[in-house]
Amino acid sequence: MSKFSTASSQTSLPAMRDDQLAIAEAIERSWRRCMVKGVDEQAPAHDQIITAQELTQRLEKNRLLLTHAEPEMLTLSGQIAHTRSLVILTDNDGVILRTMGEGVEQGDIRASLLPGASWSEEHRGTNAIGTALVERAPISVQGAEHFMAYHHSLSCSAVPIFAANNQLVATLDVSNDLNQPQQHTLALVKMAAQMVENRLFHATAQGDIGVHFHARAEFIGTLWEGLALFGSDGQLLAINRSGQFQFGLPLDEDVLANRRVLFEDVFDESWSAFKHRSQGSDVLFPLQLRNGARLFARASVKNNAPVRPSVPQTRESAASLEMLDTGDPQLKQAITQVRQVLNRDIPMLVLGDTGAGKELFSRAIHDASNRRHQPFIAVNCAALPEGLIEAELFGYEEGAYTGAKRKGNHGKIQQADGGTLFLDEIGDMPLSLQARLLRVLQERCVTPLGASKSIPVNFMLISATNQKLKDKVAAGTFRSDLYYRINGLAVQLPSLSQRQDLSRLISLILQVEQSPHTEISAEVMALFTRHPWPGNVRQLHNVLRTAIALADGAVISLSHLTQDFLEELEVTSSELLARPALTLKAQSDEVIRLAMQQHTGNVSAVARQLGMSRNTLYRRLKTLDLA
Repeated sequence: MSKFSTASSQTSLPAMRDDQLAIAEAIERSWRRCMVKGVDEQAPAHDQIITAQELTQRLEKNRLLLTHAEPEMLTLSGQIAHTRSLVILTDNDGVILRTMGEGVEQGDIRASLLPGASWSEEHRGTNAIGTALVERAPISVQGAEHFMAYHHSLSCSAVPIFAANNQLVATLDVSNDLNQPQQHTLALVKMAAQMVENRLFHATAQGDIGVHFHARAEFIGTLWEGLALFGSDGQLLAINRSGQFQFGLPLDEDVLANRRVLFEDVFDESWSAFKHRSQGSDVLFPLQLRNGARLFARASVKNNAPVRPSVPQTRESAASLEMLDTGDPQLKQAITQVRQVLNRDIPMLVLGDTGAGKELFSRAIHDASNRRHQPFIAVNCAALPEGLIEAELFGYEEGAYTGAKRKGNHGKIQQADGGTLFLDEIGDMPLSLQARLLRVLQERCVTPLGASKSIPVNFMLISATNQKLKDKVAAGTFRSDLYYRINGLAVQLPSLSQRQDLSRLISLILQVEQSPHTEISAEVMALFTRHPWPGNVRQLHNVLRTAIALADGAVISLSHLTQDFLEELEVTSSELLARPALTLKAQSDEVIRLAMQQHTGNVSAVARQLGMSRNTLYRRLKTLDLA
């Protein structure tokens, strides 16, 4: 069997995920390239090393890259410290510029992973660094997937790094011995590479007005937001890769090369109108693309200077406490209690099932406080690996690590100074970090990693969890002293199945979705009233968003609801359609009440929604004492 056929058999396994299949196909393409180019699989690995003078020149050329990559390399190195891995940064030729970590144990292999070594496909055959550069995509290369037998003991994961307008500038790689743990390595490298890309974009891209956008409001201010920079005349000057993806632009070319793209070419709005309504700093507003897709956006303005990111999550909330008070008694009690302790330096603990709206509620608390004009900093303790949580919360100081020449990184606690720190899923915070957080809350000071001095901080603390923290305290997985420190006021958000304000909540969601006049059929309203809603308000919002899109201006009917949603009732849509009269008759009184609430007593609108005459509806309202 030929060497190529061996690779093909290894990489054509059944039941692969799409990302696994893409990597397998990329490895196969790489082997083909190596064979066509006549790559010598027996060439000594250490032969492809540039001179010290050439390395110095490349380091100088990539000084900006090194400055912005170093903090993320430090964080990544800490996350994978238990795997004896080496974090590697290369230039766009695949030449290693800097490494961090213990590295692989084999001395001969380790020598080929030093700064100055070239890992291009031309020199090393199929490997994560060189192949990621050619494919312009993340890739893992394990063991015998390497073209050269010399590298079969390695496990490598590399991600290309792009500067503004798709300029490929580097790769970030993690390499270790094949027999070392490597779970989630590629995902961690992707996150770190995205951070480096964002740093580079903000440091180099020029523009007068920045538009931060995403289809989901909660992703604005995060790693995944799109960012487009415009000149004062509305010309698009730079756009990050997330923005290109959301615009539907190709990711393999400089989309702005030799072309003039204006704001109106992208968005369904004039440049002057956009500037007028984006005057308020950090205000979130809807924005529509020319292709009809809807986004959420925020503008940032810098005159004749690079547009730099504002502190993440400082935008206004999508709802206020007044808007959230839609008539449910339990929710109303929670809002009343919050108002009574607001601005009194009392930490709050928001309890509720997943999807009940804990973060939205917490943002509304922030916006109702005297800290509303200061940052709202959210940290999801369940979404980040333990090593990253520590760096995210506490930050690190200049000079704290070997090679860290530039200013360190402010942690989330320090970013929240003057504003609000929101710790979501606090029940998942590692026990080792709970003591450090408790010390911060007690002393009102934070000490960045590697620092000798503490920094005073002043913030409102809101924590949230869907777990029973008392049970975790009893089990020894959550500190009792921290529990009582964060639990100044605990408020419970009801699950959607417990709420008594479904109709008004639906009306609120329709307003948020810019579809206040969308009508919902009686059958759908009847179904909504008896659905278990395991995903709570988040599920309701997603169901309505999808239904609005599918209905496309028509009345939302059963045909606009997804099958998996209907199956949660253990009833198929065809069964529901076969007996609509029975369903309506069984719950007609409640449906009429809900419709009257939804349309605030507008009899004509209710009659149109329910498909009955106004005279018939008046007779029904009299029997319900609603006339």
